[in-house]
Amino acid sequence: MAYRFPAAARVLKARPRVLVEEGRTKDRVLRRELMTEEEVLTQLRLHGITDLREVHQVLIEPNAMVSVLRRDGGEPAEPAKAPVAG
Repeated sequence: MAYRFPAAARVLKARPRVLVEEGRTKDRVLRRELMTEEEVLTQLRLHGITDLREVHQVLIEPNAMVSVLRRDGGEPAEPAKAPVAG
């Protein structure tokens, strides 16, 4: 539908949501996304960030992936892969 009606695409397509901005969590967005601050901190640790103050923005993407933008403009580490039990 979004392909046939580009104006509708703006309404129908999901957009990234900001969970953290300038080191502060956005509680309203966290509640809407059914996430806790602890879950955000876990995602930051997976990206190699240990302090919320190091973060410019944390976004939850439409595919549920978490993107992290650092304050210093550096690239955070790729999310760590979960160990596979074998």
